[in-house]
Amino acid sequence: MNTLNFKFILLLLVLVTPLSLISQYSFTNAEQIKMISVKQNSNSKVNLFADTLKKKLVTKRSISALFLGVGGGLSVPAGQFTETANPSFGIMGKLDFASTGIFPFVIGGEINYYAYNSPDEFRTVNLLTGYRTKILSFGLNIDYSLSGFIRSSFTMPYLSVDVKSNTIKREFDAGREIEGLVPSESGVSVGAGFGFTMFILDFTVKYNYLKNNSYVSVTTKTKIPVIRF
Repeated sequence: MNTLNFKFILLLLVLVTPLSLISQYSFTNAEQIKMISVKQNSNSKVNLFADTLKKKLVTKRSISALFLGVGGGLSVPAGQFTETANPSFGIMGKLDFASTGIFPFVIGGEINYYAYNSPDEFRTVNLLTGYRTKILSFGLNIDYSLSGFIRSSFTMPYLSVDVKSNTIKREFDAGREIEGLVPSESGVSVGAGFGFTMFILDFTVKYNYLKNNSYVSVTTKTKIPVIRF
């Protein structure tokens, strides 16, 4: 009887021990998996926080520059101005301010000078030996880039408007008076047109309204960066 009991107890130990190990192993694995999952979630939250913080710390820096432009072009009188002036070539200078902060706008100051000779018919009718009109203008110019609407690898089209103060001087025979044409006067002009940039060259076509002295200009200029900040 004692031998039978001993064998029965031994059999129970054989059966219970593997089940206990399996249960302990399963519990351990479950705890490890849970810890790994928590660790991964924690790392994900840390990475997400770091990325968010990095995005907040990185700010966009505005890049600005001044460009000096020098050039010239053809001025064709329009309207009443055609009676006293022939087409003429002139010179121009321009200082542009460009910045990523205000793009697609480019703001500039511009100066132009044209000297127009008169038609032979006008001098003959008015019995003049010579007649010349000189216009010096300077003012504010604003260009609007169309690069966001028109994609091109070689050119950048733009619209252009300006407002300028003009000093007009007329040279003709001393002692002569011509009705409506005084030796000197001033006036404000408004210009509007379009153009395109090709590398360091700008080409612009613009109509400039100036009372009794309006004209269409076709100009080109080369520009170089003066300062960047």
